[in-house]
Amino acid sequence: MIGWKHILAWYADVPSDLSASEGRTFTGDKIGYTVWIIVQGLSACIFLQLDQNVLAAFSAASVLIISFSFYCLVSGRPSIGYFLVNGQSVLAVILATVFVGLRPGFFLFALVGLVFCTLSEWVSRRIQRVGMFANAAAFIGALVLGLMARPIAELPPLWELIFATFNGAATAGMLGMVALTYRHMVDVAEAALESEHQKSETLLHNIMPPAIADRLKQNPKVIADSHKQVTTLFADIVGFTEVASQSSPESLVTLLNRIFSQFDALVDDLDLEKIKTIGDAYMVVAGLPAARPDHAQAIARLALKMLVAAEQVSQETGKQLQIRVGIHSGPVVAGVIGQKKFAYDLWGDSVNIAARMESHGATGRIHISANTAKLLNDGFELEPRGTIEIKGKGQMATYYLIGERKTTKPDV
Repeated sequence: MIGWKHILAWYADVPSDLSASEGRTFTGDKIGYTVWIIVQGLSACIFLQLDQNVLAAFSAASVLIISFSFYCLVSGRPSIGYFLVNGQSVLAVILATVFVGLRPGFFLFALVGLVFCTLSEWVSRRIQRVGMFANAAAFIGALVLGLMARPIAELPPLWELIFATFNGAATAGMLGMVALTYRHMVDVAEAALESEHQKSETLLHNIMPPAIADRLKQNPKVIADSHKQVTTLFADIVGFTEVASQSSPESLVTLLNRIFSQFDALVDDLDLEKIKTIGDAYMVVAGLPAARPDHAQAIARLALKMLVAAEQVSQETGKQLQIRVGIHSGPVVAGVIGQKKFAYDLWGDSVNIAARMESHGATGRIHISANTAKLLNDGFELEPRGTIEIKGKGQMATYYLIGERKTTKPDV
């Protein structure tokens, strides 16, 4: 004997080749066809008792039509069932109105058919519109026919009331179910859309500053802003080629990700702007897109913390990791150019000098220009390096950043 659990499991079973939306429609159609077969069978018995032989015969035939539609659904030909059920529904509305009039409310099922036509996944949108038009025409035709002509064989008042109550409640229930289903689907779609939007926003803000991203979304054109005073930092892993030759590609990428993630956290803590990484080089700037008076001090603090972070990763991994840092302060142009794979970047002589500070520096030290040294004032301890030849710039006075001076509160 088949138990209820087996029956429910059969109704819940969906072919694996159907999409999620098709699976929902498949389950809904199985339930709908079952209910409609039962309703038509009961209607045939009731009409037969009321001497409505034509309607009784049609309801009995409808049981066979819907049963065949059910078979088509589960055997992989659901579109045939779509045409048969819609045709049966339209004909039932007209036939019931001709024989018993409007008061029993059978014409309301044309509204149900109109709405349910849009939910089928088995036919094209064009065929759905044809089905909607047929049900709408049946609804309007039944109204006009019922208002202009007397029914062939009216039902007893009690049965008119029973049918009107049942048909009205069934129509309201099914339309309410469709409305709730639609509302749920809209809510789910909107939630998914908002989630994807947030992911896109987060990704975009990771690529460039939020203010620049917002400008780019509003007006997707070249962005180029001049900034008179910013401080740029370049850091490079010394001996990276040797480390790379001794590591697998996977472990090398993991190592780079580990140390650069540490740097990223420091950049976020100090509210600075990471520009990019190029191989084993790391570039950061302070003072844009919004100006800040302490741009040199902020970058200096970052550089000192980066040395500590690199040493920590070196001890934890057993790899000889040392970085070389270069810093310069001056004007730059910052913006976004290009149409594909665009990124926020910096241009100008100040950027080149910062890169030269890094390449002409020493391992494990922070090499800064005279411009940056002047901005740091007495808040940091500096070691003069003297005047050295900088490629492409000639003789320049530079310094090494040693650390931040501790401030002491005056005695009261």
